[in-house]
Amino acid sequence: MTVNMTIPLMPTEEVVRAWMRSMVPPMDLFMADESLVALLGTDENVLIVPRAEFDVHPSYRDIRLANAYTYWTIDREAAFVLHAPPGWIATLPPAVRSELLTYQVTVGRGLVFPAADMEIDSLATSIVTVNGVPYLILHQSAFQVMPDEMRRQLTFEYAKAWDEWTASSIPDTCPDHVRRFANTFPVTSGSNCLAATLFAVTGAEWMATQWVHPGTFLQTLGQAGYMRTDSGLTERGDVLTFVDEAGRVQHATYCIGAGIFFNKNGQTLFNPWKLIQQHELFEEWGNHTCHTYRRL
Repeated sequence: MTVNMTIPLMPTEEVVRAWMRSMVPPMDLFMADESLVALLGTDENVLIVPRAEFDVHPSYRDIRLANAYTYWTIDREAAFVLHAPPGWIATLPPAVRSELLTYQVTVGRGLVFPAADMEIDSLATSIVTVNGVPYLILHQSAFQVMPDEMRRQLTFEYAKAWDEWTASSIPDTCPDHVRRFANTFPVTSGSNCLAATLFAVTGAEWMATQWVHPGTFLQTLGQAGYMRTDSGLTERGDVLTFVDEAGRVQHATYCIGAGIFFNKNGQTLFNPWKLIQQHELFEEWGNHTCHTYRRL
């Protein structure tokens, strides 16, 4: 019997390279308010998309864009989204560019990084100082002109900020199909906790890489023969869900036995599929209502 212990996680070089290729999406997006739009004047080389239209436009709902720009962190005061071609930001008058870049920092747009150690001339038009701190507002052209080692380091440090790179070691009792994914990193965005749980339940590997929503999750869980149980003890093969006050499933995980769970903390490619202990699970999600599902 394997003694369970906490181990460090480390992505392979192949995974890091895949992250580098997909970290910055090809579509450059900048947030703006009415005053910034007015400053652009008659600039015709940019799409000015009202935020309400942006929120429902199919071109902008791609999970890769949502994760890269972290839509959920952007302040709703940003009334417009500027869809710009590569290199557009460098063509703006310096004063306008400075205001636009500063706005990205203040409204919480993703792909914004502290830039204290990025003294490279080719990045100057993408860096702005806010409250005494220099920031790089990343976009395709800026990422491409970085030295390869800087791109790699930036990607690596950014990835580490998304999750704890530790996990429980894989016990002998871990199902073989889960073992193949446990304590590894994805190379594409979208896979979330619900997809990881359904993969563990069904053994269908393709499901692990999907972006599954709660209704789909519960429907598929039922199709797999799972029903909610009031049992107070968690058994191997059980699924735990964590729901908010409105009854919406916010997280799900799969028990492989002995208080160890196959888990994924988010839908980005930087969130690993990993094994965690029960106390870690409840430290993160214990403020939600926990429901247990069991194959009957």
